Amino acid sequence: DDHETLQLEDGMVKIQVKAVGLNFADIFAVQGLYSATPVGKFTPGLEFSGVIMQVGPNVKEVGDGWRPAVGDKVMGMTRFGGYATHLVVNAAFLRPLPPKWSFEQGAAFLCTALTAWYGLVSVGGLKKGHTVLVHSAAGGVGLVSLEIIKAYEATAVCTIGSASKAELLQTRLKIPAPLILVRGASAKEFGAQLDAALETVSVEKKEKKEGIDIVMDSVQGVYFQPAFDRLSRGGRHVVFGAAAMTPPGASPNWIRLAWQWLWRPKVDPLEIIAANKGVIGFNLIWMWDKVSEMSELFTDMMAKVTWQPPHVGRTFPFKEAPAAMRYLQSGSSVGKVVLIVGADSS
Repeated sequence: DDHETLQLEDGMVKIQVKAVGLNFADIFAVQGLYSATPVGKFTPGLEFSGVIMQVGPNVKEVGDGWRPAVGDKVMGMTRFGGYATHLVVNAAFLRPLPPKWSFEQGAAFLCTALTAWYGLVSVGGLKKGHTVLVHSAAGGVGLVSLEIIKAYEATAVCTIGSASKAELLQTRLKIPAPLILVRGASAKEFGAQLDAALETVSVEKKEKKEGIDIVMDSVQGVYFQPAFDRLSRGGRHVVFGAAAMTPPGASPNWIRLAWQWLWRPKVDPLEIIAANKGVIGFNLIWMWDKVSEMSELFTDMMAKVTWQPPHVGRTFPFKEAPAAMRYLQSGSSVGKVVLIVGADSS
């Protein structure tokens, strides 16, 4: 096999991949719509789990005193290349697979959880008592966002694309039904939904809620402005995706995308000064070279939250990766979609 000839540099580890977590970034990348995609040919995939096959020279302790060793079950991240049977990665981006977690669950966690943590805590400034709007709350980032919000004793208002996803939020995270919004078709309708949800929060807290403190926005589209308008003073609209612009087919409809681009949300910098609120965008992939900072983020989030095993909504065999990506693209998934690499993955 080709992987047997790979030479490991300092700090690198070779992994036999058992499962791969899918992300919307994979879809945008293969369609040529992702600015962080490598130039030329590339392999998608940002998060995975597997077993350490070989440890390179000068691999140091990672996290809380764990030193990677051959045979360890691990979960990890990579800047593309994850759709593979074997990987060579920086040991700093690995962590031991928690006891009782499957490989599928491990592949569904690291990149997803760090995205949620960075958006809510590092960028959003999450605090106890905050009210947080979480778009696509039944998806991978949405579900872990809700766990973080709960750990901070804050309140989540959730949006979902279809009513069938509400049950998961109620059973897994005990979200009250009035705080689960099936997004309306128009900005006006969605704004009315947000007003009703904020009224519910005010009643529960027995105080008038000024507005939303943080918006975790992976959707944008017509839903951006109503949420932005309802930010409290000092509120932060955190943007990390644009699901509303996801092409429905195998290739982009450039005319449709051009129309969406022209009518995309726009914010006046002078307006946000007067309103005392902000819009902050991020893409976690640009943090890959900040190894020590990423390690600190992971250590902090593991210490703060008592994590449930990730919810894996559906798995596909590795050879059916295109079908798995189409399923994620459809918007009908809940939790994470995961590829199983090898028959003994679980």
